[in-house]
Amino acid sequence: MLLPIATFVIVAGLLFLLGLLFIRTGRNGEGEILAGGRARRLTFGPLTVPLAGVLPVSAGSKGNISRDLRRAGFYHRLAYEEFMALRNALVVGWVLLVGTAIVAAPEPAPKWMPAAIACAAVLAVLLFAMPVLLLHAQAKARLQRIQYGLPDALDMITMCMEGGLPLPQVLQRVGHDLATTHADLACELKIIGRQMEAGSLDGALRQFAARIDIPDVQSLAALVGQTEQQGGSVAGALAEFADGVRRAQRQRAEEHGNKTSVKLLFPLVLCLAPPVYILLLTPAIIEMREFVLKENRPGGILTPQSVVAESDVLSRPLSSPPARRRQPSQWTAANSGGEEISTSVSRPRPGDTRRRVADRLD
Repeated sequence: MLLPIATFVIVAGLLFLLGLLFIRTGRNGEGEILAGGRARRLTFGPLTVPLAGVLPVSAGSKGNISRDLRRAGFYHRLAYEEFMALRNALVVGWVLLVGTAIVAAPEPAPKWMPAAIACAAVLAVLLFAMPVLLLHAQAKARLQRIQYGLPDALDMITMCMEGGLPLPQVLQRVGHDLATTHADLACELKIIGRQMEAGSLDGALRQFAARIDIPDVQSLAALVGQTEQQGGSVAGALAEFADGVRRAQRQRAEEHGNKTSVKLLFPLVLCLAPPVYILLLTPAIIEMREFVLKENRPGGILTPQSVVAESDVLSRPLSSPPARRRQPSQWTAANSGGEEISTSVSRPRPGDTRRRVADRLD
């Protein structure tokens, strides 16, 4: 009775931790990022760092996870430790659950125990790998949203700067206006504005490029830095850069569209070919089935008796028919007594016929 209850509690706890992994893992809201004061408490509190080191991770994997956390918007200083602590808690909790179930299993072990252990091992591997894959997908989606809204933000910044507003106010105004349509980009613009107040626009954009790490943002940071060094118009440079970004997005969209037609070929072949074959071959298969069922009945050509008889006929030797002798043609006439008289008449020869014709002509 206690084993099902313990299993339910442990599985529910694992699912709760999995939900926390993508709800609270180092993610700060816009107010927490921009407002000073005490940061939020970690999920495991002082146990976060020890739990993060339970399972070893290579240096390359650590760098990739940290980069994906920044791209996904997890800016907490202990975001990596909290993410690893939650993932390790999932894996270790599942291993403990499976081990407890194996120890509490009755003796002798059921036949399905090896299959259950194999499934548990596969699930443990998925719990170890899936959080990283989902984090990467989340970071990629956020980068695409920022890249999609970048031209609109640059156009709004250009119009505000041409209207005479200073750049810090422009960034705050554009970030406020884009909060409903491009929330991720709006938050990043407000962060740039705060960093620019503490330093310079070039440094703020370079930190923005380091956080996002996409070619368009890196080009924007390099363009603004070069324009400021040369004393040019930042508004004009941003307008030209926005046009270039839109052009590049249109070209990427056309490229994806051309690739889509090729990628759809395999699903079309795999999904449409079976119904076509079914429509074409089903009537013939049904007719063949009916023919086989009908001819297998008594008296049919597919019954064993008919097959044996046909094989006997085919196994007989072939003999040539006897030569027929030519018989003279006969004609029958009736005499006066009513008796039939049969007279044999031989066929005339070609020479006799010519002689008779010549006699008649004379």
